[in-house]
Amino acid sequence: MKSIFYYFYLLIFIVSLKLTIVKSTDEICLNNLLISFFGEKTNQYCTGGDIINSTGNLSSISVVCNAQYNIVELYIENNGVLVTKSLNYNDFNCFSGSLNTLKINGLPISADAFGTDMQTKVAQRIELTDCTFPDGRFSSVGNALANTTKYISIKINDNSNLNFVDFYSIKYLTYFHVTLNNSNVEPPTFSNTLQTSDKPSLSEVNLPLKNIPSFTYLLINSLSISLVGNSFTEAELLNLGTLNVTYLALKKENLAMDYPNSISSITKVIGLTVYGSFTARASGYSLPPNLNNLVLAPDVSFNFNGKFPFLGTLPLKLTSISIGSIGLTTFPDNFPPNIEKLSLNYNKMDPQTNLPDLSSFSKLKEVLLISNQFTGPIPNSYCLFKVSLNSNNLTGDWPQCLICFPYYNVNNLNGNPFLNRGTCNPGSGVPNLEYESSSKYFELYGENLGLAPPTIENQAFKDIIIPNSRFGYSWNEGLLGPVPDIVKVNISSKIYLMATKYLTPQISTITKAGNDFTFRGINFSYNKNQFTIKIAGVDCVISYIEYGIINCSNIDSVPLGHYVPGTLESQKSTEIITFYINTIDNKTSDIIKCNSDCNEPLGNGKCNTTNGICECTQQYTSDDCSLPNQFITSVSSVPTNGGVVDIWGWFGTIHSGLSIMIGQQVCQHDVNSITSSFINCTVGAGSGTQSITLTQNGITYTGNNMFHYTELTYSCPKDCSNNGKCNTNTGQCKCNSGWGGYDCNSKSSTGGETTSTSSTTGTTTPTSSPVIEIPKTNTTINGTDGSTVLNNQQTTYEISILSLIETDFSNNIVNTYNLSKKWDPVNITSNNIYKFTQTIQESCIITYTIEEVKTAREYRWAGLDLTLDKDSIKISVSIKNYTFNSVLNNLQLRFESLVGDNNRNTQDNNECNNRDTQVDTSEIDKNQLLNYVTISRNQKVLYGRFINRVISDSRQTFITTSVIPNNNNNNKQSVVIGLNLPHCTHECLIDPDFSVLVSSSYQECSSDLNNGGRASWVLPVAIVVPCVAVVLIIIIGFILFKKNRLAFLVAKNKMKGLKLKGLS
Repeated sequence: MKSIFYYFYLLIFIVSLKLTIVKSTDEICLNNLLISFFGEKTNQYCTGGDIINSTGNLSSISVVCNAQYNIVELYIENNGVLVTKSLNYNDFNCFSGSLNTLKINGLPISADAFGTDMQTKVAQRIELTDCTFPDGRFSSVGNALANTTKYISIKINDNSNLNFVDFYSIKYLTYFHVTLNNSNVEPPTFSNTLQTSDKPSLSEVNLPLKNIPSFTYLLINSLSISLVGNSFTEAELLNLGTLNVTYLALKKENLAMDYPNSISSITKVIGLTVYGSFTARASGYSLPPNLNNLVLAPDVSFNFNGKFPFLGTLPLKLTSISIGSIGLTTFPDNFPPNIEKLSLNYNKMDPQTNLPDLSSFSKLKEVLLISNQFTGPIPNSYCLFKVSLNSNNLTGDWPQCLICFPYYNVNNLNGNPFLNRGTCNPGSGVPNLEYESSSKYFELYGENLGLAPPTIENQAFKDIIIPNSRFGYSWNEGLLGPVPDIVKVNISSKIYLMATKYLTPQISTITKAGNDFTFRGINFSYNKNQFTIKIAGVDCVISYIEYGIINCSNIDSVPLGHYVPGTLESQKSTEIITFYINTIDNKTSDIIKCNSDCNEPLGNGKCNTTNGICECTQQYTSDDCSLPNQFITSVSSVPTNGGVVDIWGWFGTIHSGLSIMIGQQVCQHDVNSITSSFINCTVGAGSGTQSITLTQNGITYTGNNMFHYTELTYSCPKDCSNNGKCNTNTGQCKCNSGWGGYDCNSKSSTGGETTSTSSTTGTTTPTSSPVIEIPKTNTTINGTDGSTVLNNQQTTYEISILSLIETDFSNNIVNTYNLSKKWDPVNITSNNIYKFTQTIQESCIITYTIEEVKTAREYRWAGLDLTLDKDSIKISVSIKNYTFNSVLNNLQLRFESLVGDNNRNTQDNNECNNRDTQVDTSEIDKNQLLNYVTISRNQKVLYGRFINRVISDSRQTFITTSVIPNNNNNNKQSVVIGLNLPHCTHECLIDPDFSVLVSSSYQECSSDLNNGGRASWVLPVAIVVPCVAVVLIIIIGFILFKKNRLAFLVAKNKMKGLKLKGLS
């Protein structure tokens, strides 16, 4: 046990002995220095990490020690005693080596006192104040300070005697400062004996220069130069161009001198500060090419005639310019486009100089234009950056951005007595929020958003993309959780509710006050341009909008009513919100929601907000507009032994309980073939024309007489009267020579002279002479109203379009449009084609074309081979964009053919051929492909042929023809025919034709023998009716008095003075 205590006390003794030795070494070195210079020593020393301040009669010291009792900082000050010896290297090399900072005041310093090159360091940092240098320098010629010393600061006075500094002596430093105690102190002369291999690199240098040496091989990050005196040679000024410096501050002391333009050749400098006494010359100056920061703060006017002294294009990299009082009277116009900060203060602009428009500087973030005598209003472009405009003569109102969002700007407009602050207008801030879900990045953009970064859910937008108008933020899901549909954005203490995705706007109430309307709800916006409101089709101009409120006004009057329709349309979506509003009373109307969305996103319907009931489009039905309101546009035919039937139309996507009946037979459908527009099914054997009934979803649609069994053979009328051959594929006669008509029972001849004239062109076209002379026939097409009139002797036929009728499913008339003689002529492509149009509803255009066929031709129509005779009249009709009241409604286009006497004064005696009018409809048969009707008078016969087939939406289908009763008067008899078409959604084409022939009973009257007698004659008239529509049902017809054979015995015309009139 005793031995353990012995060793413990021995260890303590050794450690304390060692510390005593260390402490005594630094204390001895310090006391030796004090005794050598002042004849006194310190009675205090460190006890470990202490700071000791000791003041004697002749000196003052301050010592900082580390934990090992070594001196790390030493400050020695001469209290005014005259010292005859100088500090040298031996006075310092006795310290332990921990000395970091050495500060000396008022002592002589010999050359190389702080060591040279590789000698042991004296201190890393040396600060000398009012010291003297008996050798005139701190390093001897050819020597440099020790390479471990990095920082030297020298402050010299009148007695310092620092005469020379060579850049070689400081080549190991990183910090070198020489400052003058006052303006009367003369700086040392600087020289440069550096060699290529030296290349010192200093971080910060401050030099007072009475001469300007070369700076070759000297690399400096930040250099401050004070030019003292005015004795600089041109060669010395050019030495400034040898600077290799990043940041340069240039000051001229005392007397003014011309600015040294050689600085412009310093390629590395990026920051330049110029202050002191510099003057400008007329030719101006240039700036270093890579400069990005410029500060001008001379003591005197640094301008030429009030203009900016740096002319031409400034460096493109220049982003910050600060100009003090340099005497400018004109605002510079050559600032670079990428400038970010501009400060121009305390100049005197010419009177009535307005604030410059800085909107072209897209990267500008801060502008200070203080006390420059600027006048006029503040441009809106000043909302894009932080501004200080104090002490000018500005007028008008503050921009809304500075009123509503005064971040940085509260006191920065003071000193403008004629500037009105005003108030923040509602809606002046217009924020928009965009969210990119893949990157979870938000962008807030818009107008007047302030310069302070807004917050989103209390988190600041970190990216200031464009001040006051665009900010960015990356959503932190770990901190904030998943992105919600609605977020809170705080802009200058105002909370904005903003959607992170498109949300359907919802209106809860509408308040009317005169022509002003207030909409309340949710999911609106703050941008007026994102919404359009119309009431009864009239724009309601939005004056204010936010998340839950829209105010708008009607400039034009709107219709008055309790349930006037309106729409709210968002520009971010194709969605249109419908509502109904009371425009009579100044009151608040509740908007009633439907139980469903009425499948509005699918376009099926919309909610009537006055009663909460869905209003479906024509193609849908049911409470929620989910079920298709089906209809059929075309049906294919099959042979009498049955087959696959193709059905086209609209059937939707829901087909619950689908069944198809053709007549009394079930048509078995293929569930795999059903689409929204097509169904096929298989039907058994049958014959004739049948109705088709389609039932699905509890809804039944019947297409009357839409299906036809194709016969193997068709019979011809009257077996062609033994005067022709029957085409059993169509039931059409091909008559022998000299015979015509659908039953070959009328006379036909190629002889005779027939003329065709137009009331527009007045042309007459003679044909070859007949074998037997034919009574002269004149065809007149009225180029103004579209009527067609055929005159032969005293008999006249007129063909015209009578009207367009819309009927419902029960054949009740819904709408009637009178078309007779209301046509407007359009371009006539040739002398035998006439085109007319008229418009009904808002957008339905009906085109009516008449062609005089000059040459007989055959053509194929809906699978049938047909013929148009020479000199026939072909009529085509196109109906486009007809709007139906219901998808179950049909159209009926009515033609009228009128026959009568024209009471023409003629010398021809035709009394022997005078006959009453007879109408024959016995050949109208829904089970035949071709139907015929005739109208005869005075041995002239009008034949009409109707094809019970139509091209519906580019597909052939079956149709029927109807006869409609008509009252005859004025000794004129007429037939009205209707063609019943399917529900054509795009295009419907039909093709009947007419011929006017001479009856087989026609005879030559006795008084006509001198004219050589008359033979049978033919004048055919063909009509083609194409009907083009969008969601329309077209039924076109020529209407006769009855469906079976009808013979009218009409009294002879005794009122021959009556003039023929058009049909109405």
